[in-house]
Amino acid sequence: MLDAAALEKRGIHTVTIVWDNFETAARTQARLQGVPDLELVVIPHRKGGETADDQRRKAEAALPAIISGLVQPL
Repeated sequence: MLDAAALEKRGIHTVTIVWDNFETAARTQARLQGVPDLELVVIPHRKGGETADDQRRKAEAALPAIISGLVQPL
């Protein structure tokens, strides 16, 4: 979060990927760092028993939001 906030303050747009159980903390930290509109992509937290394929599917599902967040006009 601190790196993303620092980059955003320099005018370099970022997308930060966070697990859903850290979303509130991430949004709070972004606000405290002075970048309340920091772009977040929230993915479901890893659960016990998930395979690498399960994780890959989560990453693939998040990819459109990541790309969209990076190419949107500022």
